[in-house]
Amino acid sequence: MRNNRPLFNRRNLFGATAAGLAASSLGACATSGSDDEVDDVEVGDDAENPFSVDPSAPLDVVIFDGGFGNEYAVAHQAIYNEAFPDAEITFLATQAIAETQQPRFAEGKPADVLDNSGAQQIPMDSLVSDGELAELTPLLDAPSYDDPAVTVRETLRDGVLTSGTYNGEVYALNYVFSAWTVWYDAKLFRDQGWTPPTTWEEMLALCPTIKEAGIAPWTYAGQHPVYLYDLLLILAGRHGGVEVLKAIDHLEPDAWRHESVVKAAEALAALYTEGYILEGTPGIDHIQSQTAFNERKAAFIPCGSWLPNEQASIAPADFEYMPMGVPAFEGSVQPGLISAGGEEPFVVPKNATNLAGAYEYLRIMLSKEGAQIFGDTVQAATIVKGVELDNPAAQATDALVSNPDDLFQPFFRFWYTKMNEEVRPALGSLLSGESTAAEFIDRMQAVADETAADDTIDKFTHED
Repeated sequence: MRNNRPLFNRRNLFGATAAGLAASSLGACATSGSDDEVDDVEVGDDAENPFSVDPSAPLDVVIFDGGFGNEYAVAHQAIYNEAFPDAEITFLATQAIAETQQPRFAEGKPADVLDNSGAQQIPMDSLVSDGELAELTPLLDAPSYDDPAVTVRETLRDGVLTSGTYNGEVYALNYVFSAWTVWYDAKLFRDQGWTPPTTWEEMLALCPTIKEAGIAPWTYAGQHPVYLYDLLLILAGRHGGVEVLKAIDHLEPDAWRHESVVKAAEALAALYTEGYILEGTPGIDHIQSQTAFNERKAAFIPCGSWLPNEQASIAPADFEYMPMGVPAFEGSVQPGLISAGGEEPFVVPKNATNLAGAYEYLRIMLSKEGAQIFGDTVQAATIVKGVELDNPAAQATDALVSNPDDLFQPFFRFWYTKMNEEVRPALGSLLSGESTAAEFIDRMQAVADETAADDTIDKFTHED
């Protein structure tokens, strides 16, 4: 099920996006045949086959083969073939999403279902702007796989469609319910008599004690500093409220200069200047940083909720992964704010040959059986309600995301490729002492202003 430890894996959905490859082939998407006549899929009266799937039509599925593997996808396809035994399923599990799928979009012959994730994710803003994707309202309005009296939309966790919604239209089904948190080893803390901090000030007060034990307080994936993205923004959003983050997403003037964002940038910069980051961290990748964390060389690491499963074969047997929210500044106005929601975007290309089958495949993924298969296989929750996991770390993560009003994902990284590409090296420079907090703020405000002024870039807003 697991990959063979590549340099990049699924978490680089927010990291390097194979920019060179994308730049060379995205232009072709605009002329790939998006304007051709495509039959719309409508929801019919047959609850067992609401999209009127041709039972003998082949289905073409492409899955990103990263941290979640592809075992769950094989099981989902088996369910599809139970319903349509004559349908031949072509299945590709790969990490080379852009490399293998961009040419297909350019030719007007894309897959029917695409898990558009990983280091080679095709930029979502380009796919949406170029009209390459089918809108998913028919899927959401269809009867659920388990109960025809309940729509698919009604089976989903609150807020999980937001990250796949562009100006009110849903173009991506982000199947995994993830949370970006700070992780620690509960056994280490218990053995040392340390109390997990709930505020930034408590964390700073604990850092000298951690260092005295011969352990660095922090590490992170220095080569992929996007792992710091949510640490910075959620720290700012907790302090000033979620509107601080929405202002950044909406390209509002001087949004990066808000006092809460400045305070968060200064706080992260201080982790380096105070010597609280594991030596050498700016030069290591996610594998090396997580290995150092597993070896108890560092006490805290920022990462997503997939971390325990991804490290299952690496971590010591007695290692107890435990998540905590980003420690909030004292006096924060929204201390429970957390970056959580749908990730791992599944899309249906507008020019899919078997559009009805693609919708049905996603409906199966969103069934109770399909969601539980995923949860049991990779110990991560899908966006479907009622998936119960017996892993303590997963249960703790669920507790952190229990309040829907505190769930928010900053989206400029999805909406504006240039800003996404700028924030990663900017964060790397900030945490390695190569730039000051003021320089970081100036850098990000400049690229935000450029994006706002560029009339060739489609602009998006949060649907409140």
